[in-house]
Amino acid sequence: MKKNWTDYSKNISHSCLIKFQFVYDDLKNAERKAADFCLSMPEFVATATIGEVAGCANCSEATFVRLAKRLGYSGYPELRECLLREDSEEIAQSVGIQSSDNVKTITTAVFNASVLALNDSLDSIDFDCLERAVSSILKARHILFAAAGDANVVAMSGVGKFTRMGLPVSCNTDFDTQLLYLSQMEKDDVLICISHSGRTKTTCELAKAANSRNILVISLTNFPQSPLAKASDIVLLTASFSHDMMGETIAKRIPALCLLDAVYVSILFRLDETHMNLLDSGNKILRMNKL
Repeated sequence: MKKNWTDYSKNISHSCLIKFQFVYDDLKNAERKAADFCLSMPEFVATATIGEVAGCANCSEATFVRLAKRLGYSGYPELRECLLREDSEEIAQSVGIQSSDNVKTITTAVFNASVLALNDSLDSIDFDCLERAVSSILKARHILFAAAGDANVVAMSGVGKFTRMGLPVSCNTDFDTQLLYLSQMEKDDVLICISHSGRTKTTCELAKAANSRNILVISLTNFPQSPLAKASDIVLLTASFSHDMMGETIAKRIPALCLLDAVYVSILFRLDETHMNLLDSGNKILRMNKL
């Protein structure tokens, strides 16, 4: 059963809540127990000493320190400082779709979820990683996109854009064929893996196989502690956590598409004359498909 994160949005700062959602599923039992205490008793955690908090939570002080580090804070004092929502902070609008809602309410909620996912993802981008990804793709001898299910929508979008620029790129939805492509790749090549959960088995296995061949792995995922992220050299992180009434993540592909667009536009401004001519040629021939 998925955790109802909206229960905590009124008391905990939105940026801190995003950090909890990033790592929660990958926390160890003791760390998750400490996390649950922080989420349930934020006002107490923000004002009490670490010893008092640890005693009430029946956890060790070291567990809270480890939790703070897992969340990306410098230490427990920074977690405590950032935990509570400020009065001036705008509460992120939750989806809150009900079976009785009309089409307008549902549509508004879906659009709000997309806006929230894009804003949170923008705040979560590591621009050094993004720069490394752009530079690596530009230097790559060959680029392979790998995804499964509806993540292939994102992969095919990337393939279309990279092909348009004349970059050497391929993609296939069949896992065996992906492995065959990978068998012909070398250390100057790049594998781009796309998985919202970071736990898609075939995508993770492909990343591990690339590791064994010293092939650079770039991943687009929503979870920095996921198996895919751990098998990647460069992680481009999204932050889409809003769920509909059936538990599905809304707008989980939109931030990934925007990240690929950011990579695409960044590459455009660095293309040499040969690739610019290929782009121009591609744009011209694609007009044949327009009425």
